[in-house]
Amino acid sequence: MSQLTDINNTKISASQLAKLLYLYSIGSAVLIVPTMVTIVAKQDAWITMLLVIPLQILVPLLYIYLSERFPNLSIAQYSEKLLGWFGGKLITALFVFYFLMLSSFVLNNISEFLNLSVLPITPPLFINVTFMLVVLYGVFLGIETIARLGEIIYFWTIAVIIVVVLALYNQFNIHRFEPLLYEGWLPILRGMKVLMGFPVAEYVFMTLLLPMVKEEDRPKLKKSMVWSVIAIAATGLILVLLLQGVLGIFETSRSQFAIFDMAKNINIEEIVVRVEVLVALVWIGSSFMKLVVCVYVLCLLTSKLFKLSNYRPIILPYIAVIIPLSMTLYRNIGHAKHFSLNIWGPYSILQGIVIPLLLFAIAVMFHRKHQYDSNGGGEKLAQKLEE
Repeated sequence: MSQLTDINNTKISASQLAKLLYLYSIGSAVLIVPTMVTIVAKQDAWITMLLVIPLQILVPLLYIYLSERFPNLSIAQYSEKLLGWFGGKLITALFVFYFLMLSSFVLNNISEFLNLSVLPITPPLFINVTFMLVVLYGVFLGIETIARLGEIIYFWTIAVIIVVVLALYNQFNIHRFEPLLYEGWLPILRGMKVLMGFPVAEYVFMTLLLPMVKEEDRPKLKKSMVWSVIAIAATGLILVLLLQGVLGIFETSRSQFAIFDMAKNINIEEIVVRVEVLVALVWIGSSFMKLVVCVYVLCLLTSKLFKLSNYRPIILPYIAVIIPLSMTLYRNIGHAKHFSLNIWGPYSILQGIVIPLLLFAIAVMFHRKHQYDSNGGGEKLAQKLEE
């Protein structure tokens, strides 16, 4: 019988999970990561984006391998099988704290962006509360509804990115990338560390959603995830090239929301203007998807940690914690950049890459596997969460 006791009985397809992964990675990261990588690697940031692609692909494959070795179990469950009751509970508690902090960071990013760029005189508390009410509703409806919404936002996101690229290509100046490798390879490698911490290590949310993929779709998982990561990498690379080619290194490094500022330069014959509004809408949509997934995973992990039969009663208490926490994270923009570059990255790598690698090594070393009864036992047990 399955141990699938901490997720609901709704199922998603491999394609839906791939789209969620794309939006999760683009959400909050698209306006912030290009700036952070440019600060570290300067004009060679595009090389950093290229070199990190193989590692970006390997991380989701690691999660899929663990999922295949422990069918229909989340990381909270197979960590108990590998490390024992206490070790498993400790790992789960660490991930609860991780996703609590990540949810607060994402909400902080959304609030800052709206407050500085779109709604300058609106109190941040009002923005946070309003946004989190929508998140609460989305998490309450469950993963199937979240995944369906993701399919809609995914195509809008791709369309707006294409429009921005086509509208700005004539302002691109290749000389802004000179000189090549001016400071050697060290800044490039440091930029890779930034990317591995944010957003690559944050892919660890997949370890909670992989057991929800339909049985008939699981053979497609590897292919779907690889293509999703390639799309994520291509988007990041294109945006970094465009930022540096249009705005230059200095403007990109000093701008808090460089993509939004770059979109303000779009002006086609005084007809196509104010395209940054579309960029803002798409970024808010993708950030919403990341936040709702983070809160959903946070509630699932907590329900497993305390052996709750349903995750829904703890949504509202978490919302009440995340809102004030998001408003006290940073003192100012400088503090936010320092924290993102020097603290969050290593911590995220520990949670999202080192711990799964440790579990992988233990599973291989001791040949631990979990045999799953595929005759419907898991679905019957999981159905209790929806009651």
